[in-house]
Amino acid sequence: MKNRYSKLMDNSALFAIANLGTKLIQFFLVPLYTYALSTSAYGTVDLMITTVSMLTPIFSLSIFDAVFRYTMDRDADYKRVFTIGLGVTIIGLLLLGLFVPIFDLLRIPYATDFAIMLGLALFNSLLQNFARSIGYVKVFAFSGVINALSTTLLSILFLVVLKLGIEGYINSLIISSVITLVFLVIGAQAWKYVSFKTISIEYLKKMLRYCIPLIPNAFSWWFTNDANRYFILLFVGTAGNGLYAVANKMPSILSVLFNIFSQAWQLSAVEEYDSKDKNEFYSNIFNYLMLFLLLGVGAILVVLKPFMSVYTSSSFYESWRIVPFLLMASVYSNLSGFLGTVFLAAKKTAALFSTTIIGMLLNLIFNVVLIPIIGLNGAGLGSAIGFIIVSILRLRKASKEDYVKINVDTKMCLTSHVLIILMIVGEFAIGSLWLLVGIELVLLIAMAVLNLKFFKVIFGSLILKGRK
Repeated sequence: MKNRYSKLMDNSALFAIANLGTKLIQFFLVPLYTYALSTSAYGTVDLMITTVSMLTPIFSLSIFDAVFRYTMDRDADYKRVFTIGLGVTIIGLLLLGLFVPIFDLLRIPYATDFAIMLGLALFNSLLQNFARSIGYVKVFAFSGVINALSTTLLSILFLVVLKLGIEGYINSLIISSVITLVFLVIGAQAWKYVSFKTISIEYLKKMLRYCIPLIPNAFSWWFTNDANRYFILLFVGTAGNGLYAVANKMPSILSVLFNIFSQAWQLSAVEEYDSKDKNEFYSNIFNYLMLFLLLGVGAILVVLKPFMSVYTSSSFYESWRIVPFLLMASVYSNLSGFLGTVFLAAKKTAALFSTTIIGMLLNLIFNVVLIPIIGLNGAGLGSAIGFIIVSILRLRKASKEDYVKINVDTKMCLTSHVLIILMIVGEFAIGSLWLLVGIELVLLIAMAVLNLKFFKVIFGSLILKGRK
């Protein structure tokens, strides 16, 4: 049997290649869009894309999440699970069709195109999660690359060659979604798993009980992560939001890396949930994740000031002051997200939703209290405290309900946090740039040396893999 740690790393590497390639393509497309489109046109399509992402769980009832989880059961009937998911998605598409006249009455721009984009998103989400759960990991991973490449080529054709403007941009998104869907259908051989005679009403109810709580959970999680901007706008103003937006680029690096890892971890979390030593496995991965996130924070702090002096103009340089607290908020957000997979693996999504609601309320309270007192840093500090509490609640609930008992390595946790706190203090207390970089580099190396034992399993897995 393939080493579980090696498998997790292999999947993470695969998703990293696919995701980072897609991110780079999207990054290099921005100049094309800003050249060929007005700010209004670009903003319109960006809002359409954001709204599609927000509405996809609603019109699909988030059934794609249930398809992913129930397909991974050891005794899963792939045909039953996929056909139920397909049926719910088709119903969602029909309901969406009824809303198109309402979109027109509300004078929503490009209402028909928007509905087509949303309909394609419903089926792409279903196929991506099904492909990932039945073992077509490469199909899932490279569907994103296919989408990005086709969007790039079509954008160049429609915007640069044919000069079709916003209609060309929208058409490039729609056609690339169709290409991606065809790739997923063929890659996963989806037609083999359609059998309406396998549908069971009881099984449908069971899947809906799993996925429906994930809809408000997604909205609550969005609110917890993004509500800060509204409070900054209220208490500080638009200039504060500008500084916050720039400062948030650094923590987003950690979030992108975690999201890549999370795609692979969800597979391992479900596969290993029924194993006898799941507590040890989950605990090890949690501690590894915490250490590497904190090492990531340390690495960013080492280069923070030199990088910000080059990356931003002088008027935005002071945004470095917000970064340390946002980095810590990102760490605890990612850790609480990791713990959320415990509830997904255990099929206890209602319990997951309750902890998310608590986090949302805490974030509201801390923002209202801290931002007027300490300014922009109140947003990062408030989020960090909120996510720490959510993480603790999820740890305790998972252990109390006997889902998974995760043992936190307290020595690693405390020593790493002490060193990170010293680095953050140094950012504000040490005036000499290169003295600061030198001291923080020493502290970062000390963190790695003090936790050498955590590298044993990883290096051991790589050595075993190399010998095969």
